[in-house]
Amino acid sequence: MSESGAREEDVLSTLHHALRAARRRTVIVILADDPDQPVSVRDLAKQIAAREENVPLARATGEPYRNAYNALSQTHLPTLSDADIIIYDSDRQVVTPGKQLSAAKMLVALGPPVIHTLLQESPFDSPPCDDQSTIE
Repeated sequence: MSESGAREEDVLSTLHHALRAARRRTVIVILADDPDQPVSVRDLAKQIAAREENVPLARATGEPYRNAYNALSQTHLPTLSDADIIIYDSDRQVVTPGKQLSAAKMLVALGPPVIHTLLQESPFDSPPCDDQSTIE
């Protein structure tokens, strides 16, 4: 495999890993809704807790909020940042879009089964198309 092919495989593997968790996919959806605005980790945690608990934002508090906040800060946001999907400023606790946000948003829109299928099958592993059919 060429060096560029290996780099593309690394990008695909990184994206696949980043998109595996539902909370990371939710961060992508939230951030993609208004990519010009930075989002605080607190706001992300509140929105995720509200979605997971099926409650209004004002009621997304307590343990569900703390769990979402801690998971975002410790695991999910660093993973998304490593994949260049977001830029995570851990000092300011703010998230902004990264260069791969559009690609991630498109994959998330396709849904988890499609993400898994697309990212598991490498285009480099496919045999070349040998279409020798003719019109009769």
